[in-house]
Amino acid sequence: MDDSTSRKRQRTETPEFQRRVSAASLSAIMNPDPEAAFQPSPSPVPSQNQATGTQYEHYNSNNSNNSYNTNRPQSPQRLEQNVFGVRPAEDIVRVVADFLYTHLKDRTNIEIEGKLGRIIDKASGQRIALPVVSETALSDDKATRFESNMTVQQHAAFNRLLNQRVDETRRSDFRGSRIVYKHTREIDHFYKIEGTRVRVTTEKETGRVIAVITKTKIADLNIYSPRTKLDIRITINEEKTLSMPDTEAVKPILERHKDRLSYKQDLWSFDLTQVVSPEQERVPANPYALGPPKTTPAVTTHELEVEVVQPETWLAERAKVAANKPNSFHEITHIFLGNLRALAKRAI
Repeated sequence: MDDSTSRKRQRTETPEFQRRVSAASLSAIMNPDPEAAFQPSPSPVPSQNQATGTQYEHYNSNNSNNSYNTNRPQSPQRLEQNVFGVRPAEDIVRVVADFLYTHLKDRTNIEIEGKLGRIIDKASGQRIALPVVSETALSDDKATRFESNMTVQQHAAFNRLLNQRVDETRRSDFRGSRIVYKHTREIDHFYKIEGTRVRVTTEKETGRVIAVITKTKIADLNIYSPRTKLDIRITINEEKTLSMPDTEAVKPILERHKDRLSYKQDLWSFDLTQVVSPEQERVPANPYALGPPKTTPAVTTHELEVEVVQPETWLAERAKVAANKPNSFHEITHIFLGNLRALAKRAI
């Protein structure tokens, strides 16, 4: 091979560091959790037989291309996780795991779900703006409220994204857990019966009763995410199944029409829901008050929730923690939060 051919080949061949960056970019596209796709590469260190004075690659934070010095050792040795040899748990995951462990206890009939939305300051009516640059769990949310709503455009974008994931998991060469899609239309009627708020859910088309429950809130945790358009709320509720009430004798206090797209994978159901609460008459505080009845205006919201469809799996792992046995409690928590974070990062 002559020198000109060799030089041409050197010019056209893609450098190794560029191939590595391209592979990372592809991993980010295919991996549902962006955090997993961008794990920092270990800093290379010289092997024992290398001469001193070798130049090592250095990350340049001021370079938008994140390029590296390619004059680096060929065989860097493996680095320890840290001086203690144990990789520390990610702090936000530990906070969520502690929250869940504390409030799940030995409960049954538990509902665990994560919601995307915005943490709103009650005084200003605007999304909060804390002096932080990364995800932060709030220890006190008395001055805020969580708005589990998003724009129509964001809702449509998530619909396209999740439909794309359904198609990708259906490919013959896909080796992960497939996503199952379901479209439902339901109506919730809420009644106040003997001081208890009862929800009756029926199929919109047939009127068939699907569920009659009362729900009690156990706890919730709000996570502010300044680097994304949407924040996260994790809620724990206890549900109790009831018998069908006499709906002829009492009027509903609230009605909701739910048009829901559910995408189920493993332990999770990703629920995209358009909720319409029609205009309805409010029950007066004073039944003898004069004047026309007051009404609440019609409201339409667009929601995205990640619900745990097999909470008993999580409860079983919690029991192992309490018994000091090997368990997957932290790993399940990591995946659950990872799903919520991955969705929040993809909000337009």
